[in-house]
Amino acid sequence: MNKKEVQGIVKSLDDLCQKSCRTIWNQPEIGGTEKEGANYFRQMLKEEGFVIVNEEKMEHAFYAEYGSGSPVIAILGEFDALPGLSQKVTDVKEPIEEGAPGHGCGHNLLGTAAALGAIAIKRFLEEDKLPGTVRFYGCPEEELLCGKVKMAHYQMFDGCDFAISWHPMNSNMVYDSGYLASASVHFEFKGISSHAAFAPEVGRSALDAVELMNVGVNYLREHVISQARIHYTTDSGGFAPNIVPPRAGSWYYVRAPYISDVKDIIKRVKKAADGAALMTETTVEMKVDYGCCEMQENHAYADLTYENLKEAELSVYTAEEVAFAKKLNDQVIETNLQRMDKLLGTNGAPLPVGVEPRNLYEKIPLTGSSDSGDVSQIMPMCMFTTTCWPTGVAPHTWQATASAGSTIGEKGALDAGKVIAGIAYDLYTKPEVREAIQKEFDEKKKSYEPMYQE
Repeated sequence: MNKKEVQGIVKSLDDLCQKSCRTIWNQPEIGGTEKEGANYFRQMLKEEGFVIVNEEKMEHAFYAEYGSGSPVIAILGEFDALPGLSQKVTDVKEPIEEGAPGHGCGHNLLGTAAALGAIAIKRFLEEDKLPGTVRFYGCPEEELLCGKVKMAHYQMFDGCDFAISWHPMNSNMVYDSGYLASASVHFEFKGISSHAAFAPEVGRSALDAVELMNVGVNYLREHVISQARIHYTTDSGGFAPNIVPPRAGSWYYVRAPYISDVKDIIKRVKKAADGAALMTETTVEMKVDYGCCEMQENHAYADLTYENLKEAELSVYTAEEVAFAKKLNDQVIETNLQRMDKLLGTNGAPLPVGVEPRNLYEKIPLTGSSDSGDVSQIMPMCMFTTTCWPTGVAPHTWQATASAGSTIGEKGALDAGKVIAGIAYDLYTKPEVREAIQKEFDEKKKSYEPMYQE
C-alpha cells in the first residue's frame, strides 16, 4: 500500500469524520468531565481492532494500541471543550444554552482527525503486515494545561518513539517550535479576623496581603524578560467590608518561552508574596498546580510534516461555506482581520487555501500554552494546523465554536487526518527519516520531569 492509498482510507472515512465531529461538538464537556467523549473514542477504536489501555488514576485518559514492535507512533487526540462558549452554527452570537460549554478551540475536530489517522495507519500495518505500533492517545484536560503533564507523570507515554500532533486554526501551516511554557500557582494568605470598626488593630488582613502582593508583582513585570506573561485573579473569601478578612488568595499563571524561565519567575513572584505576608503580619502558602513545557524544536520533523501537508489533497470550499466564513469574519475586530490578512496574504478571502510558507511560524508564533509541549520533551513531536475557521477568527471565541460545528471545521479535520496518515506512513517506511529526526532530538534533549504534584 502506498501513501496515496493510505490517505485514501482517511478520505473514505468522511462519513465517520462528520459523525465524530458532530457527536463531540453536540456534547461539549470541560476538562476533567470528558466521560462521553472519552468513551466515544474508546468504543470507535475498539470496534476497529485497537486494544484500549486506561489510566486508572485519570478516568478519561487512555490510549488505543494496534500492532507490535517499533517504531511506536503516538497520535495525540483531545476532546475537551471550553466553559461559557456554547454557540449555534450561526453567523451571530447565539448560545445553545447560556453559560454552557462549547468547542471554541475545535477539540471535537482535533480528536476526530487523530482517530481517523490512527485507523488509516492501523489498516496499512495490518494489510502490509509490517512491524510497528500505532497508538491513539485520548488526552483529557488540555484546556486546563495539565492532562498530558499528568499522563507523563503516570508514564503513559513510555515506550513511544515519535508523536504526531495538530490543532485546528485558520491556516494550513507547520510549526518547528511553539507554545509558551506555563505554570499555575495558588497563593493562600491567612490572617486574623476582627471587626473592622470596633477593633481593627486586632485584625491582620489577608486581603491586604493579596493586594500588596499583586502590586509587587505588577512592579516586577518591568524586570522580567519581555516575552513573559503574568496573569492573575483574586479571591477575597466573600467577607463583608466590615470584617477584616482572615483568608484571601491569588491565582497566578506565569508564561515564558522556556520552563526554566517560568520557574525562575515563580521564585520572584513568591518573594513578592513573602514580602506582602511580612508587611501584613499574615502567613502565605504557595501551591504549584502544574507546569507545562514549551515545544521542543525539531526542524527535521517539521520538514517531514511540511512535505506531507503539501502532498495532502486539501479541501475545496463551497460558495455557501465561503459566505458563512465571510459573515463570521464580519464579526471580528477590523484591525485583527487586517493583520491576519496581511500575514497570510489572503487578499480578503475569508478562508485560506493552500499551504502557508515554510517559515511563516516565525511571524505567527504559537504564543498560547499547551500540555503537548511536555510530550515533545519526551520524544520527537511535530505540530501542524489546518484551516478550520476563517482568517480573522481567533480560538476561544464564539465564532470558532460556530465554525468548528460547521462543514468548514469538518473539512479541516479530514485534511488533518490525511496529513497525520502521511506523516506516520513516512515514519514507518523511511528509517533514514526517523534517524534524522531522532538525531536532532537527541542533540537538543534536556532532562525532563513532569511539573505536577498529586
